[in-house]
Order: sequence, then structure tokens, then C-alpha cells
Amino acid sequence: MSTVSLSSFIKSSSYWSKLTGIRWPLVLSLIVFWATTLWLQSEYKSDDSNLWLVMNLFIQFLQILIIGLFSISLLTAITTWIYFITLIRSKRINLQVKFGDGQKAEAGWVPLSVMMVGPILRPLLGTVQARLIFSKTRISERIILDSNIPKPRNWWRQGIRGTGQTLLYDRGIYDVEKVLVSFCDMFGLVSLPYSIAFSQQLYTLPQPLTDKKVKAQPHSTEEQKHRIEIPKRVEGEYVNYKEFETGDNIQRIVWKIYAKSGDLVVRVPEIKDPYASHLYLYVSFYHGFNLKEGAFENELLNVYKDLVRNLFEAVQKNGYDVRIPKDQEVPKLAGLGDKKIELFQITAANWQNKITPTEYVKADKAAFVCLSSLTPASEIEVLAKKLPAAIPLVIIKLSDAIASPFQMSIKNIFFRPEPKPSDKLRQPWFLSSLRKSLQGNEKEIENLLRNRDNCWLTDTLALEHE
Repeated sequence: MSTVSLSSFIKSSSYWSKLTGIRWPLVLSLIVFWATTLWLQSEYKSDDSNLWLVMNLFIQFLQILIIGLFSISLLTAITTWIYFITLIRSKRINLQVKFGDGQKAEAGWVPLSVMMVGPILRPLLGTVQARLIFSKTRISERIILDSNIPKPRNWWRQGIRGTGQTLLYDRGIYDVEKVLVSFCDMFGLVSLPYSIAFSQQLYTLPQPLTDKKVKAQPHSTEEQKHRIEIPKRVEGEYVNYKEFETGDNIQRIVWKIYAKSGDLVVRVPEIKDPYASHLYLYVSFYHGFNLKEGAFENELLNVYKDLVRNLFEAVQKNGYDVRIPKDQEVPKLAGLGDKKIELFQITAANWQNKITPTEYVKADKAAFVCLSSLTPASEIEVLAKKLPAAIPLVIIKLSDAIASPFQMSIKNIFFRPEPKPSDKLRQPWFLSSLRKSLQGNEKEIENLLRNRDNCWLTDTLALEHE
């Protein structure tokens, strides 16, 4: 599909544009200098013109000055760059990176710090910058290593460091593969890169939305069937008493009550209920379209994960233990256990087309079912017939996940909204065939849901069960 190639091109071009070594000031300077020279020659060049002789001499002086400054700038950048490569290969540089809390962060602007310990030199009036290169053609913002790490009892520093923020917009797992260190000259003409292998992981949680509560109850056949690790006390000591009867343990008689009232009462033996009702929230990431890992697909996944997190936390407010069965393998991260990982499970999920919702959802266990509008209408129709009418069915509408380029409010006229990475996708998405296919599928879904109660096609989770 053409939309897939367009989506992939937008994502890859954004990535590779950040890795170019030649900066735009160099290209712009050369173009301006060349155009100015041509214009002066066309206007003033004449063999017998004294003005041209002076002008030509001035141009030659300017050429020598600019070339000299550029040469000094580039030479210092190249020298420090080569020296840095020598230090790396001789293993005299210790690289340290920290972002988020070391394991997770909310999707968006995440604190990032980079530190390099070793005898690193900066270019003359230039800078040393660092970027993190992630898997799946993702790259962080630039961090300028502009701070020195002082060496105790010594005037010479022991390294350099920099702190800042990077935009980790996609909700998911970020695998750091390399750290790209760039040496920039004083005029910003070039950015000489060198990549250092580095391994670290961090996952970014979907963003929380408006605070909601969605009513849901466990399926009746699921109640009192699943043991929990810490039994909840139902009644017992300090909770309940009863009159003394034949056969009761006399050691449980409450003598203080007997002294006051003359009644023989005993403490009820503590009872713990080892069972709890669990609410199964089925969330499917199935798609019936020809998707790839492009910019459109990533943004639709981000929006879907945000709404799923909102639904998960809203259902949790009913007081039940909410579980989300997996429809795909979830990667394991160091330091993350296997318990209470539903939020991480949402974060790590991707679009998949192997397990259909009909295969995934168990009607005898489900208490709530959530799908995306990337699910074909025919598949939703089969599932809707399979599910009991009492089980809520929510389909997240994704055709409007990326706003229209023509969408504007009166508020935006006076207050400029904060820019988002998805803003650059507005016009391509409006013209994409994937959006048109989604709209057609959503229209079919809307028609078939009219025959079923307790179901919604929504993009805001504005459900009646609130």
C-alpha cells in the first residue's frame, strides 16, 4: 500500500536527518558567498573600473579571511575528534548514561544525563554533543556536554558531562544500541560523529488521561475460583465475638467482658478467605490491515495505548483485581517481576495479526472487552455474537487519532498550543489511504453495533457505564 511506504519514509527520513555530519550553516554560507560573488561580478566587473579593482581586492581579502577561520574551526574539530577515537579504542573513556528513573518514565520529555570520564578535549570554542541511538530507527535529542567533572585536589578535570531532556514520545520499550558522540566546530559547520556501543533499556508508560470510572463486575462463573497469595481477613479476633457454647475453647473467653457484664463470650476464631474475584479485561492489539512500523502506525498505537491505560485504571476503581490476558509475547526486562505487570504489558504491546479477537477472548471469563477499529468489522461481528450481552464491548476509534490539518479552535488563535510530534503527520494522514480504509471499516462497525446493546465505538471512552 502507498500509505505504508509514505509512513515508513516519514519515520526513516526523520531519523537519518539527525545523523548528517554536514550542518546547514556550512551549506548556507557557501551558497550565500557564491551568490554574492556572482552578483558583484555582474554589477561591477570591468577591466578599467577602479571601483571593481577595490571591490575585487576586498573580495579576495574576505575569501582568505573566511577560508582561514573556517580552516581553523574545522581543524580543531577534526583534531579533537581523531584524539577522541584514539581514546575510545584504547579504552581510556568511561561512558555513563542515565535517563528516567533508570527503568521507566512517562512518555514525553524524559530527563537524560550523559557523562564521559577521561582526557577528552573539546574543539576550540566548539562543543561535544551526545545522542542515544535506539532500536527501530529512533534517536534522542542532543545533549551538550558543557559541564566539567572536577578531579579532586587537581586543577585538571577528569571528564565532561551534560544534562537535559529528550523526547521519548512512543509508548513502549526503548533499547539503547549506541551513543552517538559528535564534535561540532565553533561555527556549527560540521558535526563529526562517532558511535559507541552501549546497552540499556527503559520503557515509557502511556500517558494518563482524564480521571474516569467505568462500571464492571467479574463474570459470575469466575467468582471464588482463583486463589490469591495473601488471604483477606473476613472475620475473627478484634472483629467479632459470640456467646460461649459447649465445645468452645475456654482460652478464647474474653474475661474483661465477663468482669463488666457477667456474660461469657469468646473471640471468633480468625477466618481468612483464600479466594478473590478477578475481573478479566481483554485488550486486543489485532489488526486486519497491511501495517508496518511507520510513523502512522506508531502514532495510532500510542493513542490506543493511552486509551487502554485509561480504561484499565478506570475499571480498577471498581475494587477488583483486574487482569489482562496476553494476546502476544511480552519481553522480559531486568528487575521487573511477573506480578502486577498489566501496565507494562500495555506499554510493551505492538500491533499483531496472528491471534484474532475471536481466538483471544474467552466468553466464559471476560468481564470487559476492548478492541481497536483496525479490527475488521467481520471479525467484530463474529465476536459480538459470541459474547453475552452483559459483557461490555468497546472499540477504540482511530481514524481521528491524528488531528486534521484544518482542525482549529478559537482558543488556538490567541494561545498557541504546545507542538507535538504528531503535528507533522496531520497533512500526510489526511491524504493517506490508510485513513480512508479505517473510516470505511468504522462505518461498517457502527452499523453492526446498532444491533447490540452494551457496546461503543468511541475515541474518548465516554461510556454510559460511568
